[in-house]
Amino acid sequence: MIRFHIVTIFPEAVRPYMDASILGRAQEGKHISVSYYDPRELSGNKWGKVDDRPYAGGPGMVMTAEPLLRTLEKIAKSIAKKKAIKTKVILFAPGGKQFTNVYAKNLVTKYTDIILIAGRYEGIDARVKKIFKAEEVSVGPFVLTGGEVPAMVVVDACARQIEGVLGKHESLEEERTASPEMYTRPEVLEWKGKKYRVPKVLLGGDHKKIEEWRKEKLK
Repeated sequence: MIRFHIVTIFPEAVRPYMDASILGRAQEGKHISVSYYDPRELSGNKWGKVDDRPYAGGPGMVMTAEPLLRTLEKIAKSIAKKKAIKTKVILFAPGGKQFTNVYAKNLVTKYTDIILIAGRYEGIDARVKKIFKAEEVSVGPFVLTGGEVPAMVVVDACARQIEGVLGKHESLEEERTASPEMYTRPEVLEWKGKKYRVPKVLLGGDHKKIEEWRKEKLK
């Protein structure tokens, strides 16, 4: 079982997605586990404050190091009790290493515990990365308001790589020839006076021709 540990000040934004559909069944089937850690609980102040102004000025606020370090230390202690531990710590940044299916497969192959730091505001105090040797990862060339969506992307993509999570191995799109065009019933769709038909090649049962058609569409 692969254990995911998500550090976020908004666990309520992540949990519903993780508990639904395939990911929910993956947890029920003991293929993955997902735990949540709110650094506000270890902020060290009565307000649960986990951000402060950046040194040298600049817009916005930065997540302070100590609440995150205490949280990561708590996670480290909890997983140290397990056997055969291999842990990866990831934080999200637009300029980080590009997240891909290959990266996801490597994660579930090499590690038992994956810690995902979902930052907020203008970022995280850089000393957190240095102390816990976290790797910066990007899910795309864009900026989001927080790391919760990237964390969900990573868990989703990784879970799909674990045997038993999907109903059939054939469901793993990257293991077969996918098509940018997919069709289902009805064969003829009528919409606002026009008819839209399924390509004939998909109806004939000739698998060789279908594969050729799919490959052509992928060009």
